[in-house]
Amino acid sequence: MPLSPAGVTAHPAVLEPVGRPEPGEWTQTCTAEDIATQLPLAGGKPYPLAVKANIAVRGLRRSAGCELLDLGPEEADAPVVALLRRSGAVVVGMANMHELAFGITSQNASYGAVGLPDRPGYLAGGSSGGSAAVVARGHAEVALGTDTGGSISIPASLCGVAGFRPSTGRWPTAGIVGLSWTRDAPGIFARSVRRLAEIDRAMLGETTDQDLPRPRIGVPAEMFRELHPSTRAATEAALAALADVVELVPVHLEEIWELSHAAAMPIVCWEARRLLGDAVARALGMNPEEAFARLVAGVRSPDVRQILEAEASSPVSPDEYAIAQRQTEQARARYAELLHRHALNALAFPTTPAPAPPVDCDGTVEHLGSRVDAFELYTRNTTPGAMLGAPMVTFPLATPATGLPVGLTVQGGRFDDRRTLRLAERMAETLSDTVNQAG
Repeated sequence: MPLSPAGVTAHPAVLEPVGRPEPGEWTQTCTAEDIATQLPLAGGKPYPLAVKANIAVRGLRRSAGCELLDLGPEEADAPVVALLRRSGAVVVGMANMHELAFGITSQNASYGAVGLPDRPGYLAGGSSGGSAAVVARGHAEVALGTDTGGSISIPASLCGVAGFRPSTGRWPTAGIVGLSWTRDAPGIFARSVRRLAEIDRAMLGETTDQDLPRPRIGVPAEMFRELHPSTRAATEAALAALADVVELVPVHLEEIWELSHAAAMPIVCWEARRLLGDAVARALGMNPEEAFARLVAGVRSPDVRQILEAEASSPVSPDEYAIAQRQTEQARARYAELLHRHALNALAFPTTPAPAPPVDCDGTVEHLGSRVDAFELYTRNTTPGAMLGAPMVTFPLATPATGLPVGLTVQGGRFDDRRTLRLAERMAETLSDTVNQAG
């Protein structure tokens, strides 16, 4: 795997291959030789990086969790990988994911299900489940993922790690098998918000953060409805502990909520058909329409095939897509108005209404005494932020009595990423200090 130029002296640091990879967490891991060839490219202190399997890494296979695309090694790094190499990243493997990133459980019919580390019987969430899981397990210090409707935030919350979904357009998306140019953003997982902020600064060359004496944080009523008891208890305890350092402001999203949820599926189905068709067309050497039909037939995960078949048989019309585009822009305008009207620096809310789903999740889960659609449940609170293109930082709260992690998400204004990261870091540190003092 020729990842480094000939004649370059090897970096003196030592990084080990992943020892005893957990079934379902990786689609490919690097050997000691693979890692050694990358060390000359590490622009800072080397650290192990896992990369979601839909992002190109030179010399590794970008399958997007789909066997049809698992064809051979990539010739070049995606720009986001190249940027991370400047900060010392050394890729140790490709993390498993929900097939084509079209789901929230990371149950993958070809590469296995990504389980919740150290909690048998539960799933890591998705679609970037492998990326979150390997950070939680300690097999990677940082992991790259992608987010279309919560695919960074959801597995970060369920796995008990920190996750950062930048504003759409802040980080480059080239070299990624994506679903939506309106919604997609690459992002990262780490063990702390501070590490997320360090990586973002290194990526973009920013060195200063603006702190606020007493930030105003909106608490949206819509995102606190019908919560699992453990999720509600953990979130309410966290907000109570934060009340001394931030000003909590109750708000209603109303039209923002309705517009973003209404536009979500038309946007992603129209754009995914074209992005996936183009990706398969390039890989297999056929035209995009033939390629999309081949993809529909070749996808192995039943839930993903169902979505693609629905789009193939009853595609989103140009008029429906145009309406969804208008709804998206209206939602973004209303969101900016909301933040301005209430002088808010960010919103804070439970990332998911419930903790991790069980491994036997078949598309529905038990929630508050009823069977509900798992996709709708777990994306309920994260869809608006993704549609708004907003930065979202997720970090774990004190583990409740159930033993399953609960995450809090801090969502800022679009392209106000640095302040959002700083707010989340400050809030996470406050909660950590509170837990330590109680202990």
